Amino acid sequence: MSLHDSLAGDRTRIPNLRFSTESIRQEEQFDAWCEFTSSMCDLEAITPPSQGFRASADSYRLGSLQLTSFELSPMNFRYTHDIVRRSGFDHWCISVVTQGPVGYESRDSEFKVPAGQLILHSYASPFSGVMDKTNYSGVFFTRDDFWDIADQLDRAAHQLVQGPMSQILRDFLVSIANRANHLTVGEASAVGDAFGQLMRAMIAGTPATLESAQAPIAAVQFDRARRHINANLRSPDLSADHICATIGVSRRQLYYLFAEQGGVATYIRNRRLAACYAALSKTSDGRLVSSIAYEYGFTNLSSFYRQFHARYGFSPTEARAAARSGTAPASADTGTFVDWLLRTEPA
Repeated sequence: MSLHDSLAGDRTRIPNLRFSTESIRQEEQFDAWCEFTSSMCDLEAITPPSQGFRASADSYRLGSLQLTSFELSPMNFRYTHDIVRRSGFDHWCISVVTQGPVGYESRDSEFKVPAGQLILHSYASPFSGVMDKTNYSGVFFTRDDFWDIADQLDRAAHQLVQGPMSQILRDFLVSIANRANHLTVGEASAVGDAFGQLMRAMIAGTPATLESAQAPIAAVQFDRARRHINANLRSPDLSADHICATIGVSRRQLYYLFAEQGGVATYIRNRRLAACYAALSKTSDGRLVSSIAYEYGFTNLSSFYRQFHARYGFSPTEARAAARSGTAPASADTGTFVDWLLRTEPA
Protein backbone atom coordinates (compact mmCIF):
# COMPACT_ATOMS: atom_id res chain seq x y z
CA MET A 1 0.00 0.00 0.00
CA SER A 2 1.33 3.45 -0.91
CA LEU A 3 1.54 6.33 1.55
CA HIS A 4 -1.22 8.09 -0.39
CA ASP A 5 -3.51 5.07 -0.27
CA SER A 6 -3.02 4.52 3.46
CA LEU A 7 -3.74 8.16 4.24
CA ALA A 8 -6.84 8.14 2.06
CA GLY A 9 -8.38 5.14 3.82
CA ASP A 10 -10.26 4.91 7.09
CA ARG A 11 -7.87 6.14 9.79
CA THR A 12 -9.84 4.58 12.67
CA ARG A 13 -7.73 2.16 14.71
CA ILE A 14 -8.67 -1.49 14.22
CA PRO A 15 -10.70 -3.21 16.99
CA ASN A 16 -8.54 -5.11 19.43
CA LEU A 17 -8.90 -7.26 22.55
CA ARG A 18 -6.24 -7.91 25.16
CA PHE A 19 -6.36 -10.46 27.96
CA SER A 20 -3.55 -11.09 30.42
CA THR A 21 -3.20 -13.00 33.66
CA GLU A 22 -0.55 -10.58 34.92
CA SER A 23 -2.87 -8.67 37.27
CA ILE A 24 -4.62 -11.82 38.58
CA ARG A 25 -3.60 -13.53 41.82
CA GLN A 26 -0.87 -16.04 41.07
CA GLU A 27 -2.78 -19.12 42.23
CA GLU A 28 -5.80 -18.08 40.12
CA GLN A 29 -3.96 -17.30 36.89
CA PHE A 30 -4.28 -20.73 35.27
CA ASP A 31 -8.02 -21.01 35.99
CA ALA A 32 -8.54 -17.52 34.57
CA TRP A 33 -6.72 -18.47 31.39
CA CYS A 34 -8.70 -21.71 31.09
CA GLU A 35 -11.94 -19.76 31.38
CA PHE A 36 -10.80 -17.27 28.73
CA THR A 37 -9.97 -20.09 26.26
CA SER A 38 -12.70 -22.55 27.32
CA SER A 39 -14.44 -22.58 23.93
CA MET A 40 -11.16 -23.21 22.13
CA CYS A 41 -9.40 -26.05 23.94
CA ASP A 42 -8.87 -28.03 27.13
CA LEU A 43 -5.69 -27.11 29.00
CA GLU A 44 -3.49 -28.81 31.56
CA ALA A 45 -0.77 -26.92 33.45
CA ILE A 46 2.67 -28.51 33.49
CA THR A 47 3.76 -26.71 36.65
CA PRO A 48 1.49 -26.48 39.73
CA PRO A 49 -1.08 -23.67 39.32
CA SER A 50 0.06 -22.37 42.70
CA GLN A 51 3.28 -21.28 40.98
CA GLY A 52 1.33 -18.99 38.66
CA PHE A 53 0.60 -19.06 34.95
CA ARG A 54 1.74 -16.01 32.98
CA ALA A 55 -0.16 -15.75 29.71
CA SER A 56 -1.54 -13.08 27.41
CA ALA A 57 -3.43 -12.74 24.13
CA ASP A 58 -3.56 -9.65 21.93
CA SER A 59 -6.20 -9.95 19.20
CA TYR A 60 -6.83 -7.61 16.28
CA ARG A 61 -9.63 -7.54 13.72
CA LEU A 62 -8.36 -7.31 10.15
CA GLY A 63 -11.70 -7.27 8.37
CA SER A 64 -12.91 -10.88 8.34
CA LEU A 65 -9.52 -12.07 9.62
CA GLN A 66 -8.35 -12.15 13.21
CA LEU A 67 -4.71 -11.84 14.19
CA THR A 68 -3.80 -12.98 17.70
CA SER A 69 -0.39 -12.96 19.37
CA PHE A 70 0.02 -15.26 22.37
CA GLU A 71 2.61 -15.39 25.14
CA LEU A 72 2.15 -18.61 27.11
CA SER A 73 3.60 -20.54 30.02
CA PRO A 74 4.24 -24.31 29.69
CA MET A 75 1.06 -26.37 29.26
CA ASN A 76 -0.64 -29.24 27.45
CA PHE A 77 -3.56 -28.47 25.14
CA ARG A 78 -6.30 -30.55 23.50
CA TYR A 79 -8.82 -29.54 20.89
CA THR A 80 -11.21 -32.50 21.11
CA HIS A 81 -14.16 -33.92 19.15
CA ASP A 82 -16.50 -32.58 21.84
CA ILE A 83 -15.13 -29.06 21.43
CA VAL A 84 -15.47 -29.34 17.64
CA ARG A 85 -19.15 -30.24 18.03
CA ARG A 86 -19.88 -27.60 20.68
CA SER A 87 -18.08 -24.66 19.15
CA GLY A 88 -19.14 -24.87 15.53
CA PHE A 89 -15.83 -23.12 14.92
CA ASP A 90 -14.95 -23.87 11.30
CA HIS A 91 -11.77 -21.83 10.85
CA TRP A 92 -8.20 -22.45 9.84
CA CYS A 93 -5.31 -20.81 11.63
CA ILE A 94 -1.82 -20.32 10.26
CA SER A 95 0.70 -19.50 12.97
CA VAL A 96 4.35 -18.54 13.20
CA VAL A 97 6.14 -19.66 16.35
CA THR A 98 8.56 -16.98 17.54
CA GLN A 99 9.58 -18.75 20.75
CA GLY A 100 9.19 -22.48 21.18
CA PRO A 101 9.21 -25.28 20.32
CA VAL A 102 5.65 -26.60 20.30
CA GLY A 103 4.96 -30.34 20.30
CA TYR A 104 2.01 -31.07 18.01
CA GLU A 105 -0.13 -34.14 17.36
CA SER A 106 -3.13 -34.85 15.13
CA ARG A 107 -4.74 -38.03 13.87
CA ASP A 108 -2.19 -38.39 11.07
CA SER A 109 1.01 -36.85 12.36
CA GLU A 110 3.21 -35.97 15.32
CA PHE A 111 6.05 -33.44 15.17
CA LYS A 112 7.68 -30.39 16.75
CA VAL A 113 7.25 -26.83 15.56
CA PRO A 114 10.54 -24.98 16.16
CA ALA A 115 10.82 -21.21 16.43
CA GLY A 116 10.63 -19.55 13.06
CA GLN A 117 8.34 -22.17 11.49
CA LEU A 118 4.77 -21.97 10.24
CA ILE A 119 2.01 -24.43 11.09
CA LEU A 120 -1.47 -24.63 9.59
CA HIS A 121 -4.25 -26.26 11.57
CA SER A 122 -7.97 -26.69 11.06
CA TYR A 123 -10.56 -26.23 13.80
CA ALA A 124 -12.83 -28.66 11.98
CA SER A 125 -10.84 -31.62 13.36
CA PRO A 126 -9.10 -32.48 16.67
CA PHE A 127 -5.47 -31.85 17.53
CA SER A 128 -3.35 -31.67 20.68
CA GLY A 129 0.11 -30.83 21.87
CA VAL A 130 2.50 -29.50 24.47
CA MET A 131 4.09 -26.09 24.84
CA ASP A 132 7.17 -24.95 26.67
CA LYS A 133 7.35 -21.20 27.28
CA THR A 134 5.94 -20.19 23.92
CA ASN A 135 5.21 -17.10 21.86
CA TYR A 136 3.36 -17.29 18.58
CA SER A 137 1.15 -15.23 16.30
CA GLY A 138 -1.66 -16.68 14.23
CA VAL A 139 -4.21 -15.52 11.69
CA PHE A 140 -7.65 -17.13 11.93
CA PHE A 141 -9.63 -17.23 8.68
CA THR A 142 -12.97 -18.74 7.71
CA ARG A 143 -13.90 -21.47 5.28
CA ASP A 144 -16.42 -19.17 3.59
CA ASP A 145 -13.71 -16.65 2.69
CA PHE A 146 -11.35 -19.29 1.31
CA TRP A 147 -13.85 -21.70 -0.23
CA ASP A 148 -11.90 -21.75 -3.51
CA ILE A 149 -8.88 -23.45 -1.89
CA ALA A 150 -10.71 -25.21 0.96
CA ASP A 151 -9.85 -28.73 -0.21
CA GLN A 152 -6.16 -27.84 -0.53
CA LEU A 153 -6.14 -26.17 2.90
CA ASP A 154 -7.71 -29.27 4.46
CA ARG A 155 -5.01 -31.46 2.91
CA ALA A 156 -2.28 -29.14 4.19
CA ALA A 157 -3.75 -28.79 7.70
CA HIS A 158 -1.98 -30.12 10.82
CA GLN A 159 1.42 -29.94 9.15
CA LEU A 160 4.44 -27.70 9.05
CA VAL A 161 4.18 -25.29 6.14
CA GLN A 162 7.35 -25.31 4.08
CA GLY A 163 8.72 -24.01 0.81
CA PRO A 164 9.80 -20.58 -0.54
CA MET A 165 6.33 -19.03 -0.22
CA SER A 166 6.12 -20.12 3.42
CA GLN A 167 9.14 -17.91 4.17
CA ILE A 168 7.39 -14.96 2.51
CA LEU A 169 4.20 -15.55 4.49
CA ARG A 170 6.15 -16.06 7.74
CA ASP A 171 7.87 -12.70 7.35
CA PHE A 172 4.54 -11.09 6.46
CA LEU A 173 2.88 -12.45 9.63
CA VAL A 174 5.76 -11.34 11.86
CA SER A 175 5.75 -7.88 10.32
CA ILE A 176 1.98 -7.45 10.74
CA ALA A 177 2.05 -8.77 14.31
CA ASN A 178 4.76 -6.25 15.19
CA ARG A 179 2.72 -3.37 13.72
CA ALA A 180 -0.80 -4.47 14.59
CA ASN A 181 -1.20 -2.05 17.46
CA HIS A 182 -0.87 0.89 15.06
CA LEU A 183 -2.91 -0.37 12.10
CA THR A 184 -5.98 1.54 10.94
CA VAL A 185 -9.16 0.10 9.46
CA GLY A 186 -8.10 1.29 6.02
CA GLU A 187 -4.70 -0.37 6.33
CA ALA A 188 -6.26 -3.55 7.74
CA SER A 189 -8.31 -3.96 4.57
CA ALA A 190 -5.13 -3.90 2.48
CA VAL A 191 -3.46 -6.33 4.91
CA GLY A 192 -6.40 -8.72 4.56
CA ASP A 193 -6.21 -8.58 0.76
CA ALA A 194 -2.47 -9.20 0.82
CA PHE A 195 -2.88 -12.15 3.21
CA GLY A 196 -5.46 -13.74 0.91
CA GLN A 197 -3.20 -13.35 -2.11
CA LEU A 198 -0.20 -14.81 -0.29
CA MET A 199 -2.17 -17.76 1.11
CA ARG A 200 -3.58 -18.63 -2.30
CA ALA A 201 -0.15 -18.34 -3.90
CA MET A 202 1.35 -20.60 -1.24
CA ILE A 203 -1.41 -23.23 -1.13
CA ALA A 204 -2.53 -23.33 -4.76
CA GLY A 205 0.78 -22.32 -6.36
CA THR A 206 -0.78 -21.71 -9.78
CA PRO A 207 0.58 -19.13 -12.23
CA ALA A 208 -2.57 -17.05 -11.68
CA THR A 209 -2.31 -17.02 -7.87
CA LEU A 210 1.41 -16.29 -7.99
CA GLU A 211 0.83 -13.42 -10.40
CA SER A 212 -1.90 -11.96 -8.17
CA ALA A 213 0.45 -12.09 -5.19
CA GLN A 214 3.37 -10.28 -6.82
CA ALA A 215 2.73 -6.97 -5.04
CA PRO A 216 2.62 -8.37 -1.46
CA ILE A 217 5.51 -10.73 -2.25
CA ALA A 218 7.60 -7.76 -3.38
CA ALA A 219 6.61 -5.79 -0.28
CA VAL A 220 7.72 -8.62 2.02
CA GLN A 221 10.98 -9.10 0.10
CA PHE A 222 11.71 -5.37 0.28
CA ASP A 223 11.07 -5.33 4.03
CA ARG A 224 13.35 -8.35 4.49
CA ALA A 225 16.11 -6.70 2.44
CA ARG A 226 15.68 -3.38 4.26
CA ARG A 227 15.96 -5.03 7.68
CA HIS A 228 19.06 -6.96 6.55
CA ILE A 229 20.70 -3.77 5.29
CA ASN A 230 19.93 -1.86 8.49
CA ALA A 231 21.37 -4.69 10.60
CA ASN A 232 24.59 -4.82 8.56
CA LEU A 233 25.45 -1.18 7.85
CA ARG A 234 28.89 -1.62 9.45
CA SER A 235 29.72 -4.77 7.49
CA PRO A 236 32.28 -4.44 4.67
CA ASP A 237 30.57 -7.41 3.00
CA LEU A 238 27.25 -5.60 2.54
CA SER A 239 26.59 -5.62 -1.21
CA ALA A 240 23.91 -6.47 -3.75
CA ASP A 241 25.29 -10.01 -4.13
CA HIS A 242 25.37 -10.52 -0.35
CA ILE A 243 21.77 -9.35 0.02
CA CYS A 244 20.61 -11.58 -2.85
CA ALA A 245 22.23 -14.63 -1.29
CA THR A 246 20.80 -13.84 2.14
CA ILE A 247 17.17 -13.19 1.23
CA GLY A 248 17.00 -15.51 -1.79
CA VAL A 249 16.27 -13.18 -4.70
CA SER A 250 18.00 -12.56 -8.01
CA ARG A 251 19.96 -9.39 -8.74
CA ARG A 252 17.26 -8.40 -11.21
CA GLN A 253 14.54 -8.78 -8.56
CA LEU A 254 16.63 -6.87 -6.00
CA TYR A 255 17.07 -3.93 -8.38
CA TYR A 256 13.33 -3.98 -9.05
CA LEU A 257 12.60 -3.88 -5.29
CA PHE A 258 14.78 -0.80 -4.81
CA ALA A 259 13.95 1.01 -8.05
CA GLU A 260 11.93 3.69 -6.23
CA GLN A 261 14.87 4.29 -3.86
CA GLY A 262 17.26 4.94 -6.74
CA GLY A 263 18.73 1.45 -6.59
CA VAL A 264 20.09 -0.74 -3.82
CA ALA A 265 23.53 0.92 -3.76
CA THR A 266 21.93 4.33 -3.32
CA TYR A 267 19.71 3.00 -0.54
CA ILE A 268 22.69 1.48 1.31
CA ARG A 269 24.70 4.71 0.96
CA ASN A 270 21.81 6.83 2.23
CA ARG A 271 21.24 4.54 5.21
CA ARG A 272 24.94 4.66 6.05
CA LEU A 273 24.92 8.45 5.78
CA ALA A 274 21.88 8.53 8.08
CA ALA A 275 23.69 6.32 10.58
CA CYS A 276 26.69 8.66 10.48
CA TYR A 277 24.41 11.65 10.99
CA ALA A 278 22.79 9.96 13.99
CA ALA A 279 26.22 9.25 15.51
CA LEU A 280 27.42 12.81 14.89
CA SER A 281 24.27 14.13 16.56
CA LYS A 282 25.01 12.31 19.81
CA THR A 283 26.84 14.70 22.09
CA SER A 284 28.17 11.74 24.07
CA ASP A 285 29.98 10.35 21.00
CA GLY A 286 33.40 11.99 20.98
CA ARG A 287 34.95 10.00 18.15
CA LEU A 288 36.58 11.70 15.20
CA VAL A 289 34.41 12.26 12.14
CA SER A 290 36.77 10.02 10.21
CA SER A 291 36.30 7.17 12.72
CA ILE A 292 32.53 7.32 12.36
CA ALA A 293 32.78 7.45 8.57
CA TYR A 294 35.12 4.45 8.46
CA GLU A 295 32.83 2.49 10.78
CA TYR A 296 30.05 2.73 8.23
CA GLY A 297 32.11 1.85 5.17
CA PHE A 298 33.28 5.25 3.91
CA THR A 299 36.98 4.68 3.28
CA ASN A 300 37.59 7.92 1.40
CA LEU A 301 37.03 10.84 3.77
CA SER A 302 36.85 13.51 1.04
CA SER A 303 34.20 11.49 -0.78
CA PHE A 304 32.29 11.03 2.48
CA TYR A 305 32.22 14.79 3.10
CA ARG A 306 30.94 15.42 -0.45
CA GLN A 307 28.22 12.78 -0.19
CA PHE A 308 27.14 13.94 3.26
CA HIS A 309 26.89 17.58 2.12
CA ALA A 310 25.00 16.57 -1.02
CA ARG A 311 22.52 14.58 1.07
CA TYR A 312 21.91 17.03 3.91
CA GLY A 313 23.09 20.44 2.72
CA PHE A 314 25.76 20.86 5.40
CA SER A 315 29.01 19.16 6.37
CA PRO A 316 29.55 16.46 9.01
CA THR A 317 31.55 18.97 11.06
CA GLU A 318 28.62 21.43 10.97
CA ALA A 319 26.22 18.67 11.99
CA ARG A 320 28.34 17.83 15.02
CA ALA A 321 28.81 21.47 16.01
CA ALA A 322 25.08 22.12 15.76
CA ALA A 323 24.29 19.12 17.95
CA ARG A 324 26.71 20.29 20.63
CA SER A 325 25.28 23.81 20.60
CA GLY A 326 21.68 22.61 20.61
CA THR A 327 20.84 24.31 17.31
CA ALA A 328 19.89 23.04 13.89
CA PRO A 329 22.43 23.11 11.03
CA ALA A 330 21.94 25.99 8.60
CA SER A 331 20.33 23.87 5.89
CA ALA A 332 18.53 21.40 8.16
CA ASP A 333 15.11 22.63 7.06
CA THR A 334 15.70 21.65 3.43
CA GLY A 335 15.07 18.31 1.77
CA THR A 336 12.13 15.95 1.56
CA PHE A 337 9.99 14.29 4.19
CA VAL A 338 11.78 11.01 3.45
CA ASP A 339 15.13 12.74 4.06
CA TRP A 340 13.85 13.84 7.44
CA LEU A 341 12.71 10.32 8.31
CA LEU A 342 16.01 8.76 7.30
CA ARG A 343 17.95 11.48 9.11
CA THR A 344 16.23 10.74 12.41
CA GLU A 345 16.17 6.93 12.17
CA PRO A 346 18.41 5.20 14.70
CA ALA A 347 21.51 3.57 13.32
